Amino acid sequence: MTENRIVSEFRLIKQDYAYNGDIMCEDDPRVARLKRIIDTMLSQVDKTIILLYCDCQSYRKLGKKMHLSHMTIRREVIRIKNIILEEYNRQ
Repeated sequence: MTENRIVSEFRLIKQDYAYNGDIMCEDDPRVARLKRIIDTMLSQVDKTIILLYCDCQSYRKLGKKMHLSHMTIRREVIRIKNIILEEYNRQ
């Protein structure tokens, strides 16, 4: 699976989530795959960073919350996304 195809799939999940806030509680196989990757491949710190980033959607806002520079947050979020994309591509 190419990275563009994976990114497209993530965008579809995000779009579905926008219309159905309960999608994370449903038995959608795409979401189950993501949950499994997040639960098994990410450290607790990584999970916290990605959840906080999903909550505020801003490197600057998250940097202020965590008392870190926005560039540090950006670098960490990109690193975490790459972990998820690589593992998603393998499965």
